[in-house]
Formats: sequence, structure tokens, C-alpha cells
Amino acid sequence: QIYSDTYKDIYFCEEDGLDEGDHVFLKGNKLPERWQDKAEFTIAETGFGTGLNFLATWLAWEKTAKTGQHLTYISFEKFPLTPEQIRTALSRWKKEIGDKLEMMLANYPLRISGWHPIRISDDISLLLVFDDVNRALPELEAYVDAWFLDGFAPAKNPEMWSETVFKAMAENSYDGTTFASFTAAGLVKRGLRDQNFFVAKTRGYGRKRDMIYGHFVSDHQKPEKKKVKSVAVIGGGLAGTNIAARLHNEGFTVDLYEEQNIAAGASGNPRGLFNPRFTSQQSFVSDFYASAYSCAIRQFKKLENIGYKSCGSLHLVTDSEKGKRLTGMAENCGWHRDHISMLESDEASEIAGIKVTCKATYLPDAGFVDPAALCGELSKHVSIQNEKVEKLIRSGEAWQVNERTYDAVVLACGAGVLNFPETAQLPLSTVRGQLAIARATDVTKKIKANICYGGYCSPAENDVHAIGATFQPWLKDENIRDEDNGDIIENLEVHVPSLANEMKITGARASFRVASKDRFPVVGRLEDYDNLYISAAHGSHGLISSVMAAEIIAADMMGRACPMPKLVAKELSPQRFAERAAKK
Repeated sequence: QIYSDTYKDIYFCEEDGLDEGDHVFLKGNKLPERWQDKAEFTIAETGFGTGLNFLATWLAWEKTAKTGQHLTYISFEKFPLTPEQIRTALSRWKKEIGDKLEMMLANYPLRISGWHPIRISDDISLLLVFDDVNRALPELEAYVDAWFLDGFAPAKNPEMWSETVFKAMAENSYDGTTFASFTAAGLVKRGLRDQNFFVAKTRGYGRKRDMIYGHFVSDHQKPEKKKVKSVAVIGGGLAGTNIAARLHNEGFTVDLYEEQNIAAGASGNPRGLFNPRFTSQQSFVSDFYASAYSCAIRQFKKLENIGYKSCGSLHLVTDSEKGKRLTGMAENCGWHRDHISMLESDEASEIAGIKVTCKATYLPDAGFVDPAALCGELSKHVSIQNEKVEKLIRSGEAWQVNERTYDAVVLACGAGVLNFPETAQLPLSTVRGQLAIARATDVTKKIKANICYGGYCSPAENDVHAIGATFQPWLKDENIRDEDNGDIIENLEVHVPSLANEMKITGARASFRVASKDRFPVVGRLEDYDNLYISAAHGSHGLISSVMAAEIIAADMMGRACPMPKLVAKELSPQRFAERAAKK
């Protein structure tokens, strides 16, 4: 049994937590009966804890769900446990749970504040939100069928059982949405009734005398979602291959259009470092990139032949402004110290394998992949059309692309999106970047982690380092520039003097990324058109942001809960630029 020192309470009842979950939350919500006739069923839970209620639900779903049904399970947790703590706490139910516990833990996210969408199986999705439920639940956008009101007792944690939570429940419910809770405390019953929930009391589990259950009373109905079955994805880089793979795995018929080879543009760099974007305070920017970082790492661990290496990244404090961002990220953005730490120069040197002369922020889960190999792996099961797409034609309720017909289209072709009238008005621009390849020496082979300093240097892999990169929004030159190679080496030697005269460049690559006016990706549905989507402007963080973009678009196509907070989805939306202009 796990005990919370913060709330002076236990995580589940002493008698049998698994049986309690079945009694209170499944039977209290009339499950599994209520999901029998629904193709999509969504459960939201206010306290994930050990995941025991999720596992109890999974067991029931496996026994009763029909082919073609899908369960979305959303759960909020302010203080996520470690996988080891969960494994220990649930070991007594090993026989009942079987391999499900290890399947859940294999997909468990980094303990970083954020929204973590997880595909457990073909028919079960888990959206784990590591955040205070009072901050996160109002940001949910879903049609919830059943609520599991779990958490520490109201007497121990009254902040969780708040008007904010009950109001957000109502906003994400429809007429007939049910709820159940282990507690029959007066403040909970009153709070639910104030939001138009019918509340009834019944016998609790074990030694608990009472529990409550009920349903939402409203004229608000759950809308029917038009089924999207076929999709054209235009663009064979990270954005396009991620969404194509995501939709293919969900059973969509997908054609991926790429005029050149897969990963021909910026996505074809021989090595790509993945790191989150640093902000000094928690915001929609930090929320998005932290979640995308965790989501991408889970993806990389599952894929083979992508050159994935989890070597960690050291971000050097090269000036006071950067120091504020790096320190603020560690202190203010909800990252557990397992995943971020501030180091003195001697500690940083030990991790780097070479001498560094300043403090650093260390991200042990960061690393690098081969982006071209990643795109190839993502697209290997998808139908690829090596064709140029010059226009989209709306034909009735379908889209016509090069004489083929689709229910939906995703534009994910970098700067190419500006060639389509539907997206030509977006304020996007290209940014040239050149990276260098250098042969490893006896000294540089000692480098053990990515070293980032405004530029970056990766550890040696196959006896070469990737060093980069220039940032040149004013340049349109596709050719390799020797002066850029010189600048790259000079920048490295200024910030990491121990590598002076060690790096000898043997190759380079120049490419063009796309960035938006506000330096945030453009992701989502174009509201002026039916079933037309965009995933673009991922900039220098495309390795992680394109993964989350695919989750967002796929969820929208399937009518499932948005896997990002409402504010983040709004800030990503292609409509944001026109909305801001209209306010001026």
C-alpha cells in the first residue's frame, strides 16, 4: 500500500483496491452495460494514482467490448508515481492483471507536467495528464461518457473537489453522462448538484458506508461525427510521415504524396537532436513542447533502425538570459528532477566526457535520431505516391487529389503549403540552416552527451559528429557555404574551448525549415474547409512537435478528445493569425 505524505491518505482501500474499482466506478457508472452500443466510449478520471482503476476498466473492456469499439481513458494526476512505485503497489494483483501492468508501464510517460497521449492497443487509448486537475480539467475538450471521481478524500484534499472541477465536468458532459465516486461528502454532492448533476447515494465498498453515483441532466447532446476513412497526406518529411503512420495505425486508408524521395528536405538531415523548447515560466509553449518531447521519446523507443540514441543533452549557460530560461524551466515548469537538473561546470564536464567551462542544464532523456531513417520507418507501411500535387479540388463531400478521391486531406509539405490557395495567406517563411559533419578523433570520441550552446555537437556515431547549425532566414542559397562551416566550428570552439582544433569537417548539408510569424507550429483543421488539415512550421523542434501534431489531427478526425489543452490547440490553430488580425 502506498501512502501520500502530502495528503496523509492511502491510494486505495485496504481490503481490495481492484475490487473496489469495479464496485465503485464500473458498477457505479453501469459499466460495462453502457458501452455495449457505443463505437467510441470516453471515461475521465480525476486521480490516476497507481492506474488501478484504469487496469480494472481494461480488464472489463477486454471481456465485453466488441470488434470495432474504442475506449478513450483520460486521467489527471498532479503527483505522478514512478513505474517502480506502481509496480510494487500493484504486485498483489499480478494474477488478475496479468501482462497489462507491464504493458501500461512500458508506455508510461516521463514525469513531466503535460498531456501524454498513449496508444495502449488498437482499441484503447490512454490520455494521462500530469497536472493539477483544477488547472487541467477546464482545458479538456471532450464528450465524456462516464466520470470516475477518484482522489484523496475531500477532508484531506479539499482543493481537488472544487467548483472549478465540477463546472469543467459539466462542460465536458452531455445529457446522460454518468459519474460515480467513493465519497459521499456533502461538499461533493452539493458541488455536483449545482452543476446540474443528479446525485444519488448507495452502499459503499467494504467499510465505507456510502458512495454516490448519478448523471448529468441537460439538453446538450453528443453530436454524431462523420466518419473519415480515406486521407491524402501531402508531404514526405517528418510532419507528413508522422501523420500518415498515425492514421494508418488507426485503420485509415492513407496515400502519402511526395514528389521527391521521402525526407528530401530539412527532414533528411543525417542526424537530428531532440530537445524541448526552453521557457522560464509554464505557458502554452512549455506545455506543448514538454508533452511533445515525452511523446516523441516513447515513439523513438518503439521504432527500429532510426539511429535512436538516448545520450542526454547538456545545455550550457552561455549568458544570463539563457541562464534564466534554463533555470526557470527546471524550477517552474513541472519537470521532475529525474528528467532535468542544473549542474556546476565540474558535474557537467563529467557527464559530457570533456571539459566544459560553465554551468549547464542536463536532460538525461534527450538524444538524437537519424531523421531520414525515421521518416522511412514511419512511411514503410503506407502507400506512397511519387507525384506532385498542384491543387486540391472539392468534389461534393470529398477531396480530389490527382484524380483520386479522399474524405480528408492533410497539408504537411513545409513551404509547399504556400502554393495552395487554401493556405497561401498563412504568415510562414523559410529559414536556411547548414550543419557540418566532422570525423571523430581520440579526443572527441570522449564526448558522451549532446552539447548545446546556441549551436550543438553530438557524440560520435559511426566515427562522425554532427555539428550545427546556422540560422539564416535571409538566405535562399541551397549550396554548401564554406564560410558557414567556419562559423559553425568557431561557435563550437568559443563555447567549448576543450574542442579547439579537434573538429575537421568532412561534409555538410544545407536545408530549409519553415517557421511561422510567431515561431509556433501551425497544426489543425482549416475551419473554412471540410476535412482539410495542416501540419507545418515545426522549425528546429520538428522531431518532437510533428509527433504531437499527428496525435492532434488524428484525434480530431476520429472525433476523440483533443490530446492537448484547449489553449494550446487554439494557439496551434491556423485560424489564430486571422483572429489576432481581427482584434486589432
